[in-house]
Amino acid sequence: MKILLIDVDSKIPNLALMKLSSWHKSQGDQVGFNITDPDRIYASIVYKRNAHKLDGLKFFYPKAEIITGGCGIDLKTTLPQEIERTVPDYDLYPGMDYSLGFTTRGCIRSCYFCIVNKKEGKLVRWQHPEQFHDPRFSKIQLLDNNWMADREWFFETSEWIIKKNLGLIENGLDIRLLDSELAEQIARFKMVKPLKFAFDDMCEKESVLSGIQLLRGAGIDVRGKVYFYVYCHDDAHFDDALMRCRILKENGTNAFVMANIDTPRSKRVKHLQKWSNRPWIYWSIDFDQFTYESKKWRRNNDTNA
Repeated sequence: MKILLIDVDSKIPNLALMKLSSWHKSQGDQVGFNITDPDRIYASIVYKRNAHKLDGLKFFYPKAEIITGGCGIDLKTTLPQEIERTVPDYDLYPGMDYSLGFTTRGCIRSCYFCIVNKKEGKLVRWQHPEQFHDPRFSKIQLLDNNWMADREWFFETSEWIIKKNLGLIENGLDIRLLDSELAEQIARFKMVKPLKFAFDDMCEKESVLSGIQLLRGAGIDVRGKVYFYVYCHDDAHFDDALMRCRILKENGTNAFVMANIDTPRSKRVKHLQKWSNRPWIYWSIDFDQFTYESKKWRRNNDTNA
C-alpha cells in the first residue's frame, strides 16, 4: 500500500504522522510526504484557521482513501492504540535530532481557553520516555500538558532523563504545583531551552511570586532561564495582561504574551506582544515608554515622508 502523509501546519515534527509512518512501514507499506498515486492519505491540521487547505484534496486524489485529523479538524479523532504506542519514525523529518513524546496526556486543569481537557480529558500516565526515546539523540522533547501533576510519575520519568544526561525541552510546567523539592529536581535538568510556566490570571499571582522565589532558591536563573506565558484572550483582557507582565518584570523574570489564535488581535495586543516578547525591549523600557517611542518614531517618519 502507498501512504501519503500531509503535514499542513505543524510548528514542530508531527508526532501522529511519525507514528503512522512507523506503523505502516512495519506493515511493508511505502510511506512519505512525496508519494505519488497514494492508496491512502493521512492529513493533519493543527490550527482551525487552516482547515480549508484540505478542501480540494478529494479532487486531486479521487481514488485515495482520505483520513484527516488534528485539533484543527476535530478533538475526537485518535490513533488506534497499536499505532499510538509505536515508536515514532524519526527519519520522517530529516535533520531531527531529538526524541519526542508524551509521558502523560490530559490535564488536571480546565482553563477556559485551552482545548486539552476537551481533547484528552483528565490527566493519565501515558508512556515512559524510554519507550519513545531514540538512543541516537542526546535531546528529548516532552509534549506533556501538566507533567508535574502526577508527582510520583514526574520524579520517575525526570530522573530517567537526568541519568541519561539528555538535554530537555519541556512543554510548560504548572507553577501552582511547585514546591522546594520539585524546584530542586528541575534545577538538575539539562535544559535546551528556557523553562516555561504560565501566569494566565491575576488570581494566580501569589503562586507565581512564590514559585519565582522557589526557583531562585534552587539556583535557577529566573531572568536568563525562565519565562512565563501571559495569556491575553482579547482587547478586554489587555490591562490585566499588561499588569501581569509588569509583575513578572518587577520580580526579575520574563513575560511572553500569548494571544487567542482564533481571534484577530487588536493593535494594542500586538503592541504588547512586540514589547514583552522581545527581551532586549522588555528589560530596557516600560510598555508606556515603548508605546511613546513607537508613536514618536511613526510621527517623525510620516513627517519626513
